[in-house]
Amino acid sequence: MNTSLNAARDLFGPEQTGAIRDLLQSLFVTELLRPSSRLWLAFGWISDIEIIDNRARQFSALQPDWPAAGIRLSQVMTALIEAGGSIALVLRDIDHNRQFVDVIKPLRARFPDRFKLALGAVVHDKGILGDDFLLSGSMNLTHNGVTVNDEHLTLRTDMPSVQEWRLALEKKWNGTLA
Repeated sequence: MNTSLNAARDLFGPEQTGAIRDLLQSLFVTELLRPSSRLWLAFGWISDIEIIDNRARQFSALQPDWPAAGIRLSQVMTALIEAGGSIALVLRDIDHNRQFVDVIKPLRARFPDRFKLALGAVVHDKGILGDDFLLSGSMNLTHNGVTVNDEHLTLRTDMPSVQEWRLALEKKWNGTLA
């Protein structure tokens, strides 16, 4: 039996919607505690979905001003940037995603050096990349992607996979991030 600490974890939606939501929450909470040098989010479709369940105010130590409610992606991104983090957001250039871009426009204006955005006509990547993890697969970061659609996600923590994705994203998008 392989008990390697670097083994990948596979998740399947919608059967494992709870596990997918828990994983997303854990990844973003970890980022709030120790931000990656640059957190990459690359998606064909994205929405301002609830990422952290703060209904019991269990994350009030991280963000005292967060309400006892679901915390949306834009709020989490704001907290990450305000905590000194850096985000690179790569999205397909479509009307649906422009709604999210409009929501985060004030954050980008306040922190242009730490919040970069690239829009591309054919973006099909789907993943979140931190300093020591990669979550990738078929899921878009939308309500249907997380809770409804037939999706497959893989969480990797082995550094060769993480670095391979980082190099690919940097090579492809660093020149267009603004």
